[in-house]
Amino acid sequence: MHRTILLATIATALSASVPAVFAQGSNDFFGSSIPGTSSPPGAQAAEQQLSGAGGGPTDYTQDEKRMQKKYRDNLRAAQNLIEKGDRMMKDGEKRHQERETKKGKILKEIGEKRVAELKANCPLPELAK
Repeated sequence: MHRTILLATIATALSASVPAVFAQGSNDFFGSSIPGTSSPPGAQAAEQQLSGAGGGPTDYTQDEKRMQKKYRDNLRAAQNLIEKGDRMMKDGEKRHQERETKKGKILKEIGEKRVAELKANCPLPELAK
């Protein structure tokens, strides 16, 4: 009894949503390929913004700013790993705890590798020099 009610409910819900999908029209994801059609007024502004026209070397798009922030955060995290590894190595040597010294050494190596990778792939033009 419950199974048939459940199946009927699901079938009704699915049949109600199907016509809405077909009523949306064609997918114009790649733009119009019909010759002679003009692009909407907002499309030209978007193309100029993407191509970087009209801006100086310090005008960055939102995506570029996001990537720069992400780079800085990753670099800061890698530098913090190096500092934490140094602290752990020093504390381990003071307390004569070889395990803590090894952990600190590993953290420092990981941080140094990440810093080297990040600096090799730097998205910031002022730091790439």
